[in-house]
Amino acid sequence: MVKTICVFSSSSNTIDKAYFEAALALGRAMAQRGAALIFGGGDTGLMGACARGVHSAGGKVIGVIPEALNEKGIVYEACDELVVTKGMRERKGVMDERADAFIALPGGFGTIEEIMEIITLKQLRYHTKPIVILNTKGFYTPLLEMLRQVVAQNFAKPECMELFFVADTPEAALGYIESYTPEACSQRWLTDVDAPFPGGHEPQRASAPEQGSAPKEAFCKLEIFVPETHFKPLCEALRSVGAGCVGNYDSCLSVTKVTGYWRPLPGSHPYDGEIGVLQSAPELKVEVLCRKERLHETIAAVKKAHPYEVPVINAIELAATGL
Repeated sequence: MVKTICVFSSSSNTIDKAYFEAALALGRAMAQRGAALIFGGGDTGLMGACARGVHSAGGKVIGVIPEALNEKGIVYEACDELVVTKGMRERKGVMDERADAFIALPGGFGTIEEIMEIITLKQLRYHTKPIVILNTKGFYTPLLEMLRQVVAQNFAKPECMELFFVADTPEAALGYIESYTPEACSQRWLTDVDAPFPGGHEPQRASAPEQGSAPKEAFCKLEIFVPETHFKPLCEALRSVGAGCVGNYDSCLSVTKVTGYWRPLPGSHPYDGEIGVLQSAPELKVEVLCRKERLHETIAAVKKAHPYEVPVINAIELAATGL
């Protein structure tokens, strides 16, 4: 059995009794199977019910709560360990890091945000931990239908529905976690990363930074739009500045089954035609991992290798890459 399970759940006291019964039963079953609970530290709603269920069977409860909510009547004061954080982001970070598995009970906006984030992090290969949605009284059925629509309309791969397990009872949820086997890091959950490279060419990868050479929170992602003909020069430029691995080299905004064609952007010369007029020249969207400390140097190298006077380059900060 895993050591610690993170449970996301509601803090509302005005919901159906059946939800409280399920939360209490889950906590009791966790303790009976030797699992500790880590949760948002709240005393009310399903949060408190699950914690009391754990304690009723002699289990351990770890609460994680932000300073603003660490008040009598809000915090579950019987926690065996209480971690107080500065804010909500730090709170989630502690729970994510210390948990060996995740279960979502019914809840409001915060609960839904938490479970969707942890699923997304698994999709992006930040972790391989088991995730369970406890669908008490069919609470999550509309959300699950929405996710199926996401897959049906090609916003995500069908395999993404395997990132989590849907259970109707606490026993089924814990049974899944106990039998779970982590899957090795795979690209099969990432949209379009395994699409064949245009023209049949094999992808080239820039040299990855050495492990341990930079601390966490020291990377960012670059999205570079470049003509297919200049993909290899771009890779050479990235290697010259030691940027990270090149990935997701799609025909985005190019000739694809979905978009058909791209529209030229202002200042992105030498595009042919007027701004906003559909064109058919092949263009790639290339995603690159690079160190923030070398961001300006990397962008300068990209611009030097890029054929456009004003290339389209988006820099996206990564809060914690886990690399």
